[in-house]
Amino acid sequence: MYERITMDRKERIDRLIQAPGATGLEGGVAGEVLDQLTAMGAEAWRDPAGNVFGRVGTQGPVVLLMAHMDEVAMMVHRIEDNGMVRLWKIAGVDPRILPGSRLVIHTAQGPLPSVAGALPPHLQQGTEQPAYTWEDLLCDTGLSPAAVKARVQVGDPVTLAPEPLWELLDGRLTGKTLDDRGPLGALLDLFSRLVGKPLSCQAVLCASVQEEKHGTGALTATRGLKPDLAVAVDVCHAPPPTKEFSTFPLDSLVIDRSASLHPGLVGLLEATAKAQDIPFETEAEMAAKGNDAWDIATQAGGVAAALLSVPLRYMHTGAEVISQQALERLERLLEGWILGLDEAQAKEALCWKD
Repeated sequence: MYERITMDRKERIDRLIQAPGATGLEGGVAGEVLDQLTAMGAEAWRDPAGNVFGRVGTQGPVVLLMAHMDEVAMMVHRIEDNGMVRLWKIAGVDPRILPGSRLVIHTAQGPLPSVAGALPPHLQQGTEQPAYTWEDLLCDTGLSPAAVKARVQVGDPVTLAPEPLWELLDGRLTGKTLDDRGPLGALLDLFSRLVGKPLSCQAVLCASVQEEKHGTGALTATRGLKPDLAVAVDVCHAPPPTKEFSTFPLDSLVIDRSASLHPGLVGLLEATAKAQDIPFETEAEMAAKGNDAWDIATQAGGVAAALLSVPLRYMHTGAEVISQQALERLERLLEGWILGLDEAQAKEALCWKD
């Protein structure tokens, strides 16, 4: 029997963002999620695809709550004769943000600190200074060429160096991989409160793998679990300044309406938010693609799925910004919904009324 260990949402997120977890190589962050689930007393396991699960409740409909734990990253592309390491992206890393960044090469012998360098602007030729490309960048370990080649292999994952979560004013948090470990931390915080409570459903948290590239984790998790209802939780855009239709206020909670999501479940979440006086925004799009919701909805013969999003600034950088108020609204909505969900309500949500 494990002694329950409590921590607040910020501490959970701080621990998550400092764990390595490049897309397809999520072992470090998976271990952190397992530790947090075990410490709170939830049933916890990891499947062959690498997804991590936590379950509370033993009867009733199976409700899947999913947030991905992988991060955009890089890999070693080649090693130059002078010992400099060339990089290539794993998922959506923008090379323009990298010069001057601290990096970690995850080698078979352990993490190797390094920095991303490029030719300084004042040494570039011509009057126009083009944006950096992958060929412009070098990863400098400080080691001799022989030492680099003895330790680093082509294909080794490379991530931004871990740094503590930093709190800005007005309840904003900044750090790397808040996409999607900010919402994941909120789900873990929610589950810590659900443990031991009488539930009329089985709530299953899934920290999924490979969302940033193929959605493999959502596909395999849904096929294996076969949930009755599912809610994917991710981030959406809040970068200033952008057009009104493509961005949301940073403190808001966003409920998605699209043709690929189940209208009954979406309506139930909207009704729960209204009943609890939780303000929300609505995102309208043809299909909820580019996140786990689409992959969930199209598996296991079709699953009733919804998508909740938290706005994020400066996505896929080392200084993403998210709002604690938005995360709190996310938790409140899901907690109220889970505590009130039973077999009859699940069947009502699944009923097509078109």
